[in-house]
Amino acid sequence: MTSKFLGHGANDLFWFILPLVLPLLLVRYDLSYGQAGSILTLYLGVTALGSVLIGRLSDRVSRKIILALGMILSASGLTLAGFAPSLPVFLLLVSLTALGVSTFHPVMYAILDEDYPKDRGRIMSWYETSGSSAILLMFLVNGFLLEKIGVRGVLFLTSIPALLMGLHYALSDAIPPALKADSASGGQEYTAGRRDILRYILFLTGIILRVISVGAVLNFLPVILVNFLDFKTSSASYGTAFFFVGGIAGSLMAGRLADRSTPLKALAVSILLVIPFLIIFVLPLPSWAHVLGIMGFGFFGSGCIVYQNILMAGFSRHLGRGEAFGIMMGALTIGSAVSPALLGASLDHWGFVNSLILFSLPLLASSMMLFYLLRTEEPVPAAGLF
Repeated sequence: MTSKFLGHGANDLFWFILPLVLPLLLVRYDLSYGQAGSILTLYLGVTALGSVLIGRLSDRVSRKIILALGMILSASGLTLAGFAPSLPVFLLLVSLTALGVSTFHPVMYAILDEDYPKDRGRIMSWYETSGSSAILLMFLVNGFLLEKIGVRGVLFLTSIPALLMGLHYALSDAIPPALKADSASGGQEYTAGRRDILRYILFLTGIILRVISVGAVLNFLPVILVNFLDFKTSSASYGTAFFFVGGIAGSLMAGRLADRSTPLKALAVSILLVIPFLIIFVLPLPSWAHVLGIMGFGFFGSGCIVYQNILMAGFSRHLGRGEAFGIMMGALTIGSAVSPALLGASLDHWGFVNSLILFSLPLLASSMMLFYLLRTEEPVPAAGLF
C-alpha cells in the first residue's frame, strides 16, 4: 500500500508542475494567455490519449512494466524539458513527459479496485490524500526555490521522486508482475443494456463538465493570482498550495461519507458547492479571503474525485477494470486539456470576471445531470461491485 501511495504522490506532481511555472513560461517564450493555455492543452491532450490506450493495454500486459517505464519516461522528459533550446523542442519533451504520466492512474485505479473490494471510500480518500499532500509539498518547496534555482532546477527537482519510484517498481515486487485472472472482465460477465449505456454516458459527461471548470481554473490559478489578484510569483505558489490543503480535508471527509451515504448524491451536491468558491475570485476581497476561497475550492473540488472513482466502477461494469478507468482518465483529461486553452482565450477576449462566471456554468450543468441520475434510478452501490 505504501508504494502505491508514494507512486501516486510522485505522479501527481507532474499534473501541476507546468501550471506552477506557467507565469515564467509566459515571459520566457513571450506567450499570450491563449498560447500559454495551449501548452497545457497539448500536455493534457497527450496524457488523455495515453490514458485510454494504456488502460486497455493494462488488462493484458504486465502492470509492473507499465508503471516502471511510465515513471522513468516522465522523469526523463521533464528534466530534459528544462534544457530545451526552443519552444518546439520544449513542446516535444513535455509531450513525452505526458505520455509517461498517462500510465499511472488507469493502472493504479484498476489495482486498487481489485485489491480492496471493501471500504473503498476510505482507501480512495487516502489515495487521493497522498496525491494532494505531495502536490501541496511541491508548491511550498518550489514556491520557495523557484526564484532561487529557476525553472530548470524546479523541473529537475520535481522529476526525482518519479525516477526513484520507477526504479522501485522495476526492481521490487511492490507491483505483481502477473495479472489477476479476472482483470480484463471485472471479475464477472456483465452485459449492459441500452439504459445502462445511456446512464454510463450521462455520468461520464457529468464528471467531464466538472473537470472542465475545476481543471481550467486550477491550471490557471498561479496566473490568476499573479496577474489579476496582485500576488507575487512566490506568493502565488503558496496561495495555490491552499487548494491542496482544502483538498486533503475534502478527500478525507469524502471517504468517510462515501462508505456511509449515497455517493452519487454527495457528488452532485459537492459539485454544486464548488460554484460559490469559484465566484469568490472575482469579488474585491482581501488576500486572506481569497486564500480561504481557494481552500473551499479545493475541499469540494477534491472531494468530488473520491466519489466519482467509487461510482465509476459501478457505471462501467460492462468494461474491464483497466479499460474502464483508462476511459475515465482519458475523458477527464481531455476535459482538462481543452479547458485551459478555452479559459486562456476567454481571458484574452472577455476579461477575468466574465470568464470566471462563464466557467461556473459547466458545474451547474454537471450537478443537474447527476441529480437527474439520482432521481431516475436507484444509485449504483459503492462497494461489492465485482
